Amino acid sequence: MPAAPHRRSGSGAPAPDLRAQHKQLTRARLVSAAIDVFEEKGYEAATVDDVAARAGAARATFYLHFSGKADIVAELADRIWADTGRKFAAFGELPDWSAASVRGWLADYVETGDEHQKALKLFAEQLPQTLRRQHAERQQVFIRSLTRPAERWAHFTRPEAKRRAFLLINQLETFMPSWQAGRWDRERSAMLDTLTGVWRSTLEADRS
Repeated sequence: MPAAPHRRSGSGAPAPDLRAQHKQLTRARLVSAAIDVFEEKGYEAATVDDVAARAGAARATFYLHFSGKADIVAELADRIWADTGRKFAAFGELPDWSAASVRGWLADYVETGDEHQKALKLFAEQLPQTLRRQHAERQQVFIRSLTRPAERWAHFTRPEAKRRAFLLINQLETFMPSWQAGRWDRERSAMLDTLTGVWRSTLEADRS
């Protein structure tokens, strides 16, 4: 029996797979609910039933998408690592290290961090042991990304370039949770100006 023809929209493009879209939306709703529940109750105290109820889904639906709470945490971590990795890779594509270029990159980094605010808070306060090994591995990837292209870092020895990249990355990782928690003046423009000055001082030092 021949296969049924693929349905197309009036424009001639394939009709969207509604089942796949629904699955993606349900999964996203479960992840969002989990972040809220973990923040309110704490990761250890929260249950799968809590997450499913917050998402308006059945327990069985949860297990169609995730094997447990740790599975959601792993997905959140992968998402953040991927976004952060793209940001550090983009640093190597800047046309130069001028104040405008560095400040623009930092503004984009902070904006992405704001999008992950709840998840970053969760990782910083409740799951350090779970993510410590992943964090150490990812930091090495970020350092390699940040120190490209190599010729732009040529005024440093390679070990010194890696040390400076490591310190800059740690500076941002320390800054973001503190910033998002409101421990610093929330005036974004002034903070970005200060960060830009610190980064450029670190990047341009020892240049002959």
